[in-house]
Amino acid sequence: MQDANEHSPGAEAHPVPATVWQRLTGMFFTPGTVFAALRHQPDFLAPILVMALLTAGFSVFFTVWVKVDPKEVARRAIERQLESQGKRWSDLSDAEQRQFEQGIEFSAGLQRFAPLIGIGVSVLATLALAGVYYLGMLLARGQATFRQVLSVTAYATYATESVKYVLNILIILLRPPDVEQILKARGSFVISNPAPLLPESLPGWMLAAVSWVDVFSLWFIVLMAIGLAAVAYRKTPQQMAIIPGSLWLLGLLGSVVFALVTGGK
Repeated sequence: MQDANEHSPGAEAHPVPATVWQRLTGMFFTPGTVFAALRHQPDFLAPILVMALLTAGFSVFFTVWVKVDPKEVARRAIERQLESQGKRWSDLSDAEQRQFEQGIEFSAGLQRFAPLIGIGVSVLATLALAGVYYLGMLLARGQATFRQVLSVTAYATYATESVKYVLNILIILLRPPDVEQILKARGSFVISNPAPLLPESLPGWMLAAVSWVDVFSLWFIVLMAIGLAAVAYRKTPQQMAIIPGSLWLLGLLGSVVFALVTGGK
């Protein structure tokens, strides 16, 4: 019996990506074809390696190009936290100030290992996310191996994150950020959701919820739905969309609850 997914719409219209380079570039033009190939030839090392290089490269580029003292960033982050609680640095006791000073020194010291830390976090996050999606695949009764799901997750992450990295580099080259902009960016200088455009005076839970209505997050959901359907047996993207969609909704609700409990922005 032939695999129902082998004759999905568009599968015969494009040649199957045979090389790693064709798969990496194909993710931006014919992702369905790439995912269909991953069903028969799972491959997760290439996108994970590319993401590791991008993560380390961006970290080095940011350190060299943006002339900002890590201690100043860490100190200002603490001051912003205190301000949200109606306090100032001078309101802290000597013991509390020493404790925060130690935290600032530790945070600044970690910057020397930022490339390695970034690579580790990137790889572990991809593996963990693939594990969650594999569990969702089992619950949805989709027939796919963990290796196939990991390949789909790695390629979808590579596609969305690589574009984000490139855009961030262009923005930094055009206008290097200062300390306040670094803190407000929260890891990305690309405005891909409405949250940065809204007043900071809005409730933290509202800003947290809006931040999840993100172009890259929605793109990732679409890619994962297509990819999971491609490697599963007799499943459509519409059926598989419930897996990434449910995780997105849980993330949104978790951010809202966290903001309500901590009163953070």
